[in-house]
Parts: sequence; structure tokens; C-alpha cells
Amino acid sequence: MQQWLAPFQSAWDLAGFALFVLVFPVYHAVYPWVAARRPERTARGVIDALRRSWIERLLVSGDVTTAAQLTRNLTMVNSILVSSALLLLGLSGNLLVQLPRLEGTPHPTSWDLHPDALRVKIYLLVVVFAAAFSFFMTSLRHLGHFVMIIGADPALVESHYGSPADYFAELINRASHRYTLGVRSFYASLPLLAWLFDARLFFVLNAFWAFKFIRFQDFAARRVRARDPAGT
Repeated sequence: MQQWLAPFQSAWDLAGFALFVLVFPVYHAVYPWVAARRPERTARGVIDALRRSWIERLLVSGDVTTAAQLTRNLTMVNSILVSSALLLLGLSGNLLVQLPRLEGTPHPTSWDLHPDALRVKIYLLVVVFAAAFSFFMTSLRHLGHFVMIIGADPALVESHYGSPADYFAELINRASHRYTLGVRSFYASLPLLAWLFDARLFFVLNAFWAFKFIRFQDFAARRVRARDPAGT
């Protein structure tokens, strides 16, 4: 227990960690629930509806090549990010392994931390990078499945899964959601890295991401819809 309480050496540490938990795991668990019940009020709900509309038009036109080309960019970005997440995960894990040796060497003032505090913070980084790797890999799996079967006979798809539009839209939306969660896992690593040096910066970065998600990203659809057709 003492080891896990070691990072909280000041009120800023405690406040920053509480905000981190609220901004990342708690908020991203609640947001899908809000988006499912109030889709018109969230950016995710609006984009999901637009993707479904694209799938419906795609099934009518039967242009499978266009579908593969449009998903190629997201596949390439996912491939790059999953490799980056794996590399960062390995680096963080190696730092944990080397930590007992590093504890006996002098550090700069900013790294003059209690050994247990440093260990817990690196554990959190490992968890965040592992989550990013998992989300990007899952996104790649859904994208690959989508590209492989988008050209299937809609009647056959309906006999197994129900509405083809619903099934394909769910696949592409799920891939996009996992990609978003992977990117936000990277976002979560930035405050944790800052926490290694300054608890106040840790708190400020968490507050910044909370403001950015709520004000400019996840609920931006309401502001867009509120504009008049002239865009003023």
C-alpha cells in the first residue's frame, strides 16, 4: 500500500491524479453512453450517422474499390501508431527493469523522486501504452474485416447478421472508435510524462485535455448545427 501511495507527495499530486482518472478512464467510459442516448448532441453520434449514410450509398452503388481506398489512410495511420505504441511500451518496460540499477545513480534535481513514486508512474505509462497498442490493433482488425467483406452479397450478409447497412456501419464505426481511444491513450501519456518532473504541470495538462475534449471535440456537433447556413 505504501508503494502505491508514494506518488502522492503533495496536494498537487493527489489533485492531478484525481483529474487524470476523471478525464481519461472515467470520461471515456461515460461518453459512449451519452453518445448512444443523445447522438445529436455529440460529435461521435453525428459522425456515426454520417458513416452509416455513406455505407447505405455504398451498398446501392456497389463501389467496393472506393470503400477500400477511403479506409486505406486510416489503416496506414493505425499501422504506424500500433508500431509506435509497441516501441514505447517496450521502452517503458525496459525502464522498469533497469530502475533498480538507476536508483543507485545520481539524478538531476527534477528526477529526485522517491523510488516507489517513480516506479508507480512508469507502471502507469506502461498501462497507457499497452492500452494504446490494444486499441490500435483492434481498430486494424475491424478495418481489415470491413475491407474483406464489404463486397459480399448484401442478401447473404442479411441472412447472417441482419441489415447490411447496420452491420457494415457498426464495423467501420467500431474501428474509428478504437482508433480514437488509441490516440487518446497517447494523449494520456503526456500528463504522465509531465508528472515525472512537475506535479503542477501534471494537473494543468489534465485540465487542458478535459477542456479540449468537452469544449472543442466531443460536443462540437451542437455548435456546428447552431450556425446558420452562411456559416456566421
